[in-house]
Amino acid sequence: MCFSSNTDDSIKIEKNFEREMLDEKDDAYSVDSIDEKDYEALILDCDGVMVDSEYFSCTAWNVVFFREFQIDIGDNYEEILGKNSEDTIKHYLLLYGIPINKELINRLKETKEKVYFEIANNKLQTKPGIIELIQQARDLGLKVGVASSGTKKKILFNLEQTGLRYAVDVIVGAEGEIRGKPFPDVFLTTAKKLGVRPDKCIVVEDTPAGIKAAKRAGMFVIGLAGTFPAEELKLTADLVVNSLEEIDLSFISNKKRKILDRIQEKSQNKAD
Repeated sequence: MCFSSNTDDSIKIEKNFEREMLDEKDDAYSVDSIDEKDYEALILDCDGVMVDSEYFSCTAWNVVFFREFQIDIGDNYEEILGKNSEDTIKHYLLLYGIPINKELINRLKETKEKVYFEIANNKLQTKPGIIELIQQARDLGLKVGVASSGTKKKILFNLEQTGLRYAVDVIVGAEGEIRGKPFPDVFLTTAKKLGVRPDKCIVVEDTPAGIKAAKRAGMFVIGLAGTFPAEELKLTADLVVNSLEEIDLSFISNKKRKILDRIQEKSQNKAD
């Protein structure tokens, strides 16, 4: 998986974005208002985590590039999984030496979304274990958000098609000023909309780009193997599982509590 290279300017932009998210004068971000013992939110990627939609999304790109340029992009999608539409389009245009301009990018984005809606309609299914995982979160009093590289229109389509639309509190897509993964924008924005500090969030992601984005946001990240092999996800995720059924949110929350208690105990001992 290749990530966008970080120039000095992009690093400054990222730091400024994070500072704005964390320093904004909002009670939800006041340190005094935070209970340091538990996580407060579960943030989920959509494609490949909540909804089994990667096949249709990738196939739509094949249709778009063959229809527009008579180019067969093949079936190796490692370079685009987890990325938003604009970054995906730029990747293929550069790969095949096609001049890039904003008008072309916008047209291809619109075409891809239309193709996706056509081929995925009434064919999408939830990922096994996602309903139970969301119920776990609710039972623990966690808020639930969706942070995806897709547009909000596409996310809503996926969730409505699978009956998950009203199972979540907040939906954020990578569009407008919100940069796509591996930048942390979608996760920081989701945390802000949920009214939760980034370090109080548990994220489930299935791509290296998504995991890197969530880690940059300062969140605890569970990698879901399948789209990519577990060995690759282990390089950046805090925990890797082979299925959503393996996730025990109460264990993760309790584990953090024990670590924080241990840190507090050591601090007290030093003070004594």
